[in-house]
Amino acid sequence: MKVLTMSLIFLATGLIIGGTMWGLLAWTLVGWAKVLFGLGGLLIATLVNFYLFWKLWPHRAFDDDDD
Repeated sequence: MKVLTMSLIFLATGLIIGGTMWGLLAWTLVGWAKVLFGLGGLLIATLVNFYLFWKLWPHRAFDDDDD
């Protein structure tokens, strides 16, 4: 499951950031819109990575040992 998660995180990041870069280069935006668009793409990629990590990465079970 770890290999699948790492692959999805790698591909999702590449596609989202690649799409953001394509949008920045293809569309004629003013300076502040480019900054917002770039930060938005970075934020979306980060949130997608956190979601994939949280849902797919195997977590240890927490033991309720009172020592």
